This record gives sequence, C-alpha cells and structure tokens, in this order.
Amino acid sequence: MAKIRSASFDSQRDRLADQAVRLFAVSDYASASMAAIAGQCAVSKATLYHYFDAKDDLLFHALERYTLDLESLAQQCLMASKGLCLEQLIRQFVNAYADAAHHHKALIHDVHHLARVQRERIRGIERQIVRHFQAAILKDFPGLHGCPQLGATTMSLLGMLNFSFTWWRSEGPMSRDAFAAELITLWQGALAAKVSMLMSERQSLADGTEPLADGRKPLADGTEPKITLS
Repeated sequence: MAKIRSASFDSQRDRLADQAVRLFAVSDYASASMAAIAGQCAVSKATLYHYFDAKDDLLFHALERYTLDLESLAQQCLMASKGLCLEQLIRQFVNAYADAAHHHKALIHDVHHLARVQRERIRGIERQIVRHFQAAILKDFPGLHGCPQLGATTMSLLGMLNFSFTWWRSEGPMSRDAFAAELITLWQGALAAKVSMLMSERQSLADGTEPLADGRKPLADGTEPKITLS
C-alpha cells in the first residue's frame, strides 16, 4: 500500500535531511548509521524510514534541494539586476553559503557516495549555476565575450567561493559583508584588467602587431614602451 502523505510530509522530509547533513558534517557520512541519524533528528528509526528508504536518499534530498535553491538564487540575481549583477551574485552566495555551511560541506565531500544517476542530477544543477555566473560576468563585462579563458575565469571565482568554508567563518573577525566586499573588489579589478588586455590583444591582431605579455602594445620599432610613474 502506498504511503499517505500528510500536509507536512515534505517539510518534515526537509527537516530530517537538514539534521542528517549536520551529522554528516561532524561525524562523516560513511560511518553515520540510520540509528545515529534518527538520534540526531530526535525521531525513531521507524519514523526515519517512513520518510526515507536509505541513508543515500537523505543525502540526495538535502543536496538536491540545496543546489536547486542556489540555482534559483543565481537566476533571480540575473533577472533582477540592472547593473552590478556579479556584485549582487557574490553577496547573495556569500550569505547563502554562510547560512548553509553543513550542506555546502556535504556537497563538496559526500556527493560521491550517491548513485551515478543522483550524482549526475546534482552535477547538472551545478553546471547551471556555473552558466549563471558566466552570464553575470558577461553582463557586467561584455568585453569578455569570445574570451577563450572565460570558463577557467568563472571556475576560479566559484572555487574561491566554494572552498571559503575551509577557512572563513561568518562569526569571525571578517563579517559576511566584509568578505563579500573583498571578493567583489578583487574580481571587479581582475575582470576589468582582463577586458583591457583582451581589447589590446584584439587591436594588435587587427594592426598586425604582437602584444606584450602584460597587454601593452610595442612601439613602432618593436621595442617595449617605458613605464612612467606619475
């Protein structure tokens, strides 16, 4: 007989999955038993099995919901921002990561425990998040259209965000706003410099001259221009 879902069935599943992820973050997913998870959730094993068939179902539910929330957040930033889209996206993701540190740790460390079809589902959502970040970069820095390193640039930004949990604590000396501001300043400067270098390279190709390593154009005689300090 099929299980009859109460009105609170989905919210209870969410609560149980959230508590399970908190246990995985401190006790290791592989060694956590359903009995231990039930204890963490303050329910019986029978109740836990009423909502989830197995431990990997708990993990998948938590990670799918978490990544879908992040994807929705990124999409909303893209649609709502008329300017400084990347800045808004970074701020929103810093807050999201700080509020869901246990989920993010599980996403980084435990996703490989899932079945292949479940992993692919999570990876597919993550790829969509990457596309949203890339779209935000291009929205704020349209000069990067056609840049062959855009994918690597996007992943570098996400890498800085994704692994901030290894050292940054929102309750520590650097607040959420301060951390977001640091990332924004760093990446806006880096992307603006990348646009400038890319424009210089394109102009040099049009002129038939080879740009220098730092993006400056050589003089007419092929020598390197002097750098003057103002």
